[in-house]
Amino acid sequence: MGIKENIKNKFGQIKLKNELKSFNRKKVFHNFNSARTIGILFDGTNSTNYESARSFAKFISEYKIKTHGLGFVDSKEVSNFYSYYTGFNFFTIKETNWQGIPTNHNVTDFINEKFSILIDMHIEENFQLDYICAKSFAEFKIGPLINNRNNYDLMIDISSNPVSEFLNEQIKYYLSTINT
Repeated sequence: MGIKENIKNKFGQIKLKNELKSFNRKKVFHNFNSARTIGILFDGTNSTNYESARSFAKFISEYKIKTHGLGFVDSKEVSNFYSYYTGFNFFTIKETNWQGIPTNHNVTDFINEKFSILIDMHIEENFQLDYICAKSFAEFKIGPLINNRNNYDLMIDISSNPVSEFLNEQIKYYLSTINT
């Protein structure tokens, strides 16, 4: 990351920190039996992450849970590959302000949706996705245990295998076995 990106990131983090001072959300534990809606947040820059998110959404549909995915693509436009599937929206780096904060209407809708569970599948550092997760009104937030992230109600350690497929397996395991 260059000097310009570091400065941009710092200003975005300061703005987020200030916004979170007055941020309140209702926290409720959910599992696959109690959840009604699940939001899936992921980095769609890599098509493997997208396929992992889609696979997870397909698994969730077996529980009759409504899912909505939101992916960030670190380019100026979204590839046609992504436009063939419904239930997933995307935003690009072009749809962020000078502080790196997403300005896309799909992002605003996703943040304001009161999901039963928000599953954050991004593993690499990404301010845009961290921002969305932090500002989300989801009742229960799940994500990987990674330094400098404390936006979650349940953090899953994937240090032994830091890939999205492994994170998916762990989330499936915990949400299937833990009771409310």
